[in-house]
Amino acid sequence: MTAYVDWFVDREKQFQGFLKMVARETEKQVMLVQAPAEMGKTWLIQRLRHECRSRGIPVAHFDFRDRRPWDYLTIVRQARDQLGPAYFNPMTQVINASTGVNVQITTGAGAGGVDLSIAEAGGQVVESEIAVGDVAGRDIIKDNFFFVQADSETARRTIEIRITDAFFACLEALCREQVVAFLFDSYEDVTEEADRWLQAYLLARVRDGLLPNLVIVLAGREVPQFDTSWRHCLARTGLHPFDKEDVVEYIVRKRGLTDLDLETIYRTSGGHPGLLGKMADIAALESEEDEDWL
Repeated sequence: MTAYVDWFVDREKQFQGFLKMVARETEKQVMLVQAPAEMGKTWLIQRLRHECRSRGIPVAHFDFRDRRPWDYLTIVRQARDQLGPAYFNPMTQVINASTGVNVQITTGAGAGGVDLSIAEAGGQVVESEIAVGDVAGRDIIKDNFFFVQADSETARRTIEIRITDAFFACLEALCREQVVAFLFDSYEDVTEEADRWLQAYLLARVRDGLLPNLVIVLAGREVPQFDTSWRHCLARTGLHPFDKEDVVEYIVRKRGLTDLDLETIYRTSGGHPGLLGKMADIAALESEEDEDWL
């Protein structure tokens, strides 16, 4: 069990709201948690993630603070790998067929449509039929983890649509069986490309009722802004400083620190979770005895 769960206090309103969402006791599917730095957003996200796992709810966690090149391909791969690769075999097939090669768009003769072809390095054009990829045990299709290489923006967008459609076909099938949760942390660090895809595809599908068993939490110092058309599925909340009882619970019962002036700690920290954490770390360090190494 992580320290995030061991030390978690308060945030009962957000926690109970999330439980109602995953129990589908409310029409709300998207929770926006906007708060300043070090107010406990990550603690909350980790607590919700732990709760999903303890209840057997498939959950995918995305932290935009890490250095991944966040785009739609990174997001769908992360979701697949956390929710269960076997559910997303068809999508992995599409990814393998659409990446790692030079993709060209050619106009089909006489059909007036657009055909997606794949050109190998030698210049030979082959049809883009989805072939079964390598199986990495237990019928899981192995992702080659190549990247999109396209000759034009049209080709790139066509590939994005193919992979996106395959992803949502798999996700919709999974959501028909059970509730699924997506947890996004540090949304203020999201890339422009990832934000565009999330709002245009993932969140829009939730708003339009196409993923009724998907629950999403977006936490950050900044979160997307939505108009009134989202009101039926959206819940907004913030995070306030801890009150004195929360401080006592965190310092004494959660961190196991005694003989401290809790009144002074409360007044000094102002109930700010980040400051409390730092003060508790210092107090814990000072309480440790030096090793007898002399």
